[in-house]
Amino acid sequence: MNDPIEQELNDRRMRTRRFRRILGWTLGAFLLACGVAVRVSPMNAPVRLLLVVTFIYFLFTCSVLLILALKKPSMAVFPALFFVALFMLWDVAGSKPPDAESLRQVYYKRLHAYEDTPFAWGGETNLGVDCSGLARAALWQAMAREGIKEFNPRLLGTQLWRFWWRDLTAQDIAEGKYGYTETIGRSPKLAGYDTTYLQVGDMAVAGKGHVMIYYGEGQWIEASPLDGRVVVNKAPASSKRGYFNTAVRLVRWRILEDQ
Repeated sequence: MNDPIEQELNDRRMRTRRFRRILGWTLGAFLLACGVAVRVSPMNAPVRLLLVVTFIYFLFTCSVLLILALKKPSMAVFPALFFVALFMLWDVAGSKPPDAESLRQVYYKRLHAYEDTPFAWGGETNLGVDCSGLARAALWQAMAREGIKEFNPRLLGTQLWRFWWRDLTAQDIAEGKYGYTETIGRSPKLAGYDTTYLQVGDMAVAGKGHVMIYYGEGQWIEASPLDGRVVVNKAPASSKRGYFNTAVRLVRWRILEDQ
């Protein structure tokens, strides 16, 4: 009499194992696709969509495996309480404004990490980056690192994800698209420009088509299509570099403004 019941239990266990394997192999396929995509393609909208879908599927997989692991329905109250407490802590921590100076220092370090990276149109990774991609990628990475370090939801929440998702060209940065930047000045050229009042991370957009980022001590970092890589140069009055002798608009990331 117990044989049918035992058989049903065994069948249920087999279906559960099969379901877990399907979840695992599917997640592995997503992760493999992400790994290949970020290495062979610029960080464009399809790649971002793939990363988002993979992240959502990862959360779904973890949730399903957690539910399957719970032997008793009553035990589900413990992870529920954990997430409620985490949400409350997140909400309280979210009232803390980001430290602009600390974020600027991390931004500088992320820019430094891109030195000598090959130039690639539309690129935003260490495998290849263009001028606006350098400014944008270094900033969202700085936001993520500083947000984790300070446990600051303002840097890890929707502000970060929207910034990561949206493409910004050099012209978008110059014109303050989405309200991410503000104009702080203009100059007929950078060669010989007095950088006394500039802060690390301020940008000069030449002709709305090329972004150079102030690196401190009179230096500028840029993903240069002429040099074919990310370079750092000073801009003395005698400089003959083309972009240093072009009219520029000086802009600043609003998030790097002192609160």
